[in-house]
Amino acid sequence: MGKVKPIIMLSVDDRSVTSDLDSAGYKKMGVSVRPASSWDEVEKFLAKDAIDVLVINLDYHTVNGIQIIRHVRSMPEFVELPVVVTSVQSAARVRTAAIDAGADLFVEQPLPRQFFIEKLKTLLSHSTRGTARIGTGGEGKFSLEGKLISCPLADVSSGGVLLQCHVELPVGLALKVELMLPGVKKSIEVSGHIVRKVKSDGKKSPSVSGFGFRIETFHGDGRKRLEKFVAMNAETDSPMRYYL
Repeated sequence: MGKVKPIIMLSVDDRSVTSDLDSAGYKKMGVSVRPASSWDEVEKFLAKDAIDVLVINLDYHTVNGIQIIRHVRSMPEFVELPVVVTSVQSAARVRTAAIDAGADLFVEQPLPRQFFIEKLKTLLSHSTRGTARIGTGGEGKFSLEGKLISCPLADVSSGGVLLQCHVELPVGLALKVELMLPGVKKSIEVSGHIVRKVKSDGKKSPSVSGFGFRIETFHGDGRKRLEKFVAMNAETDSPMRYYL
């Protein structure tokens, strides 16, 4: 049996506290901690490591945890990165402020490390099911300057799609896309923005390129049908990749 890949947790907290927790048992429980004590350090870790979850201690007053959440959520490539906030404060306003800023989970401390890690794993499991990328032979259509453009779908998730397209399009461009998925009779209409350009590595076809499209709005019952498609195909496909 192969070695289980550890969860990479970026922890925004006092360095000495984080180091103590890490040495006391996080590694033994399958979590590898990257300690950060400032926004600059958070940016450096996000740039160099494949972070699975960001955990922010709101009681660490050296940094503004709410502002860090907003910074992360403003970065297209990390808009779906799971963010967990911890605090000994139990006031509803504290929890609400964190969730409104973009946090996925608020955990009131103190909580035994084992239970805390179980919460992280549950969150990551839900995120994987919700954003798993499914290879598909479908098609995406959109209009650009009055011209209808059709592109093959390289893969799809409930949060975005990867379109193979020869047309050069800028990051940030807003589009309305019609998705045709195999086995789904009715097309799914979505709106969103281009968040990532994709270039071929040249191994298969140097001319192939495309873009990552983040879905921001579903039209009609599109969300339900897309999530059903992803759920039915996610179990046997590749694990999630946070790039939309």
